[in-house]
Amino acid sequence: TPLINNLYRQIDPHPDFNAVSFIANFDNENPTLDVVVTDANSEQTLIPNLYFSTAQINVLSLSIFLASALNSTLYDCIFVDDPIQSMDSINVLSTIDLLRNIVVKGNKQIILSTHDENFHNLLKRKMPPDLFKSKFIELESFGVVKKP
Repeated sequence: TPLINNLYRQIDPHPDFNAVSFIANFDNENPTLDVVVTDANSEQTLIPNLYFSTAQINVLSLSIFLASALNSTLYDCIFVDDPIQSMDSINVLSTIDLLRNIVVKGNKQIILSTHDENFHNLLKRKMPPDLFKSKFIELESFGVVKKP
């Protein structure tokens, strides 16, 4: 949970509900693990999928996914498919900064796919190949790599 919260706070989460926790629910025959968020004073708890926007849910989901991937000792590579859906500019920039930090400090390789050309171009600017050993590939059509 501390790693999830650290990642979550780096991507500019909900302005009030910025702490993530989990509650095990054994009330029925199929137990669940519920994700909840609390405000800064821990006075109010919400179930995010009932109150958050799509972008806020995506930030939360990405944070949980990345924390799980960073805890892996089997793999040094993280595959991410279109992480910025519905995010605003601040979330997108924060996501790129977070991914860059994971590469540098977490010593992980990230393979990311996106259909968003603006995001692709922004990644190229913020993670230039000469500084990050990054590579960028564009496809012309399914399975056909665009020539530089």
